[in-house]
Amino acid sequence: MYGVNRNNTTDLSNYTFSPVTFNEEWPKVWRLVIMVTMATLGTTLNGFFVASFFVERPLRRAGLVYLACIGLTDMIITGVILPVSSVVLLSGDWDNVRVCNVVQCLGMSAVYCYSLFFMFTAIEEYLRVCCSKQVYGIVTRCNVAITTITVFILSFTLGSVGVYLDLDYDYCERLHYGNIYYRAVSVVMLHLIPCLFTFYYLFAAHLSVCRRAATQPSYRRSHAYSRDKSITVLNLTTYATFFLAWVPYVIISFNLGAASDDTYYNSIWFGHGRAVLATSMYSIMDRGFRRAFAHLFNYCCCKSSLSGQLAPRHRREYCTRVRLLQPNMFMARSAQIRLAGRARAVSLIRETQHL
Repeated sequence: MYGVNRNNTTDLSNYTFSPVTFNEEWPKVWRLVIMVTMATLGTTLNGFFVASFFVERPLRRAGLVYLACIGLTDMIITGVILPVSSVVLLSGDWDNVRVCNVVQCLGMSAVYCYSLFFMFTAIEEYLRVCCSKQVYGIVTRCNVAITTITVFILSFTLGSVGVYLDLDYDYCERLHYGNIYYRAVSVVMLHLIPCLFTFYYLFAAHLSVCRRAATQPSYRRSHAYSRDKSITVLNLTTYATFFLAWVPYVIISFNLGAASDDTYYNSIWFGHGRAVLATSMYSIMDRGFRRAFAHLFNYCCCKSSLSGQLAPRHRREYCTRVRLLQPNMFMARSAQIRLAGRARAVSLIRETQHL
């Protein structure tokens, strides 16, 4: 790959680390297995996560649209970047600067989207837990679609401008540091400020749930408490995982020129690798997501056809047959009783007439 030249020459054979296909010193089969495994597992889990909001009714709140968009941004990494890297590795001919720029643009845009969407998720969670229903209703009545589209457009625009106008750090060739003003503004506006707001609102929401449970025994025994506690802990844990995954790159970014190629690229791939298993925590720790994942897994992996419900066919027919026959049985029994009563009454009348 261009720019990763350990001998400072123009001979491409000296490039030993690719920003797209990992370290060239690793066996090609190992790298391919790692990429395909991460892409398959991550895309499946993120797809189940996004589909959960359509399957499970309690997850269809308007404010949870931002949480669903977090799964979509992770799918950009697991469903686009990793498959592209696998194809590049198999082809052996497309490992060039143009493909690397596309991968860099998608990766930066996905990180921008993730940071902004999690900030909106934290704000929505804080308003739902800590504020009145009137205030939360005003927020949820806002047009969430416009906000979501704006975040995607802004993130991909800034990512494209930074990569193709050489305003950001040169990821592919490592020949320049970019524009310092652009990098400072993008880091502060799209990373630092959202990070501070997100941690503040996530911690505030979690502490509010714990404080309310300590002062209101009825709330502590209710289903709302378990739901609120689960989602606040999950969001805080997931964002902390995102933050810790990018800490190595943040440390390296203070002195990018001194960092070796493998250290620099490994820190970025470590941050992207978080997208593979991040959403699986929701399916493990939250009851609603766990139920939705079970339905989706049953529908995708345990059904022989795509029509009908989740239950087997013979079970559905049996249930329908019993449901239809039971009323007829009761109706037949009541009719027999009425007929027997009428026959007894007629016999009594005839006996009295004979007397």
